Amino acid sequence: MYHCVLVAGTFDRLHTGHDAILTAACNAGESVTIGLTTDAFVQKYKIRNTKYEIRLFDDRKINLELWIANHGYGEKVVIIPIDDPYEPAASLTDLDVLVVTHDNKSRGEEINRIRKEKGLAPLGLLEIPLVPAQDQKPVSSTRVRDGEIDKTGRLILPDNLRPELGKPVGQVLIGDAIGSSIEAHRNGIIVTVGDITTKTLLTAGVIPSLSIIDFQVERKPYPELDGRFAAMNVFRIHVPSGPGFIAKEAIEVIQKWSLHPDEKIVLAVTGEEDLLALPAIAYAPLGAVVYYGQPARIATQSVAGGPGQGLVEVIITPEKQSEATQLLHKFQS
Repeated sequence: MYHCVLVAGTFDRLHTGHDAILTAACNAGESVTIGLTTDAFVQKYKIRNTKYEIRLFDDRKINLELWIANHGYGEKVVIIPIDDPYEPAASLTDLDVLVVTHDNKSRGEEINRIRKEKGLAPLGLLEIPLVPAQDQKPVSSTRVRDGEIDKTGRLILPDNLRPELGKPVGQVLIGDAIGSSIEAHRNGIIVTVGDITTKTLLTAGVIPSLSIIDFQVERKPYPELDGRFAAMNVFRIHVPSGPGFIAKEAIEVIQKWSLHPDEKIVLAVTGEEDLLALPAIAYAPLGAVVYYGQPARIATQSVAGGPGQGLVEVIITPEKQSEATQLLHKFQS
């Protein structure tokens, strides 16, 4: 353990990346100094091209103090204001280590150059890995401010993508066309997204290869499928996902299933399953069929084939996989 550790930053909207950096700093030093950028620093050095402004110094300091208290580090941590990108790190004589990330390591190296010119010993640079969000891009305050991700790195549905996601990716089936489609594909690989969609297949005597459900219909509890799948002894995997975001864990389950599509599983979602139609279409094997109820509630206008009106049938082709993948990438970027 080091004697004295310094970690500096703006620490706006504390997120999982901040948590990793602060935890590493507090665990590495007998005493820890957190340098918090002042409002003057933010005005002078921070690029202001986001939807929301960086919070004021006093608000950011309060949140840091709460984090320190909640994690039990209060005895060894002090917060100081910083107005300069290089100070006080370039001048402190009792400092051992500076905490850095890949993004600001070069700043740490520049600080050591300045210290050498002053006749001071260089600091150790403790590099902490950046924490990836669900799209594998780093979690950052900028992304949180812009509404791309939440503070844990989960993707958030962009408002401008809601109308596009409200459009059916495949053919809308109503009436007798639903039964005809199920009969034509009952011996193939079938994916269902949604409780009513899944019930429709089960009622027709077809157990989907992958059933994605949330035990809700129009956001009201719908426990019927729980008992039916339990009686059939179909393997269930529970993950959180939605509403408004796609969980990395859910995507991973779908990807793993796609490698062994003959194994029937239920992906039981805590939250909302609608958006998982995208990764289901993107990763289902060629020739498989994905059925889902049109999620009109996330669109600005309802379309034919919405919940209670019919099903959307998507026969998986390279083109459909590409279409879903492009939508998924828009969601993620």
